[in-house]
Amino acid sequence: MNKLRRFIVSAFMFTSINAIAGTTEIHQHKSLDIGDMPVPKIELSVFRDVMDGVNVSLNVQNYVLNAPDNMTTESQFLQGHAHVFVNGTKKQRLYGTDIHIPQEWLKSGVNQIAISLNSHQHENWVKDNKNIVSSVFINMATPDLVLHNYSSQPLAVTHHHH
Repeated sequence: MNKLRRFIVSAFMFTSINAIAGTTEIHQHKSLDIGDMPVPKIELSVFRDVMDGVNVSLNVQNYVLNAPDNMTTESQFLQGHAHVFVNGTKKQRLYGTDIHIPQEWLKSGVNQIAISLNSHQHENWVKDNKNIVSSVFINMATPDLVLHNYSSQPLAVTHHHH
């Protein structure tokens, strides 16, 4: 990749990371500090779907991802669901670890998929005034699908299979 293209992609990703951290969509809900609870860790893995779009796997530690009806009173970790954003627009809630992103949600060129962790009252979980969020930049037209991964609270050990 030549220097100019690398600069343009880096500038786009930096701007987009800042945009997702400050996007109106994420901030439509109140924030809730995690307090003394163990800090949830979050990262995304993205794979091409053989039929359409991509599949995203949400990897979390120190967090119970569940539906409101399945909350448990015996967890030592925060509980809640996730919000899924594609190019800054909230698409849906996520109660499990895997989601399919259809091609129709993606534009040509670089796309950003971001997932934030939220309480069941839809508050954004935050640590040190930062949303607990992970995002990935992809380009369906390139052999290497994933251009960049970002996490506000990365996992201690990760395994990427692209």
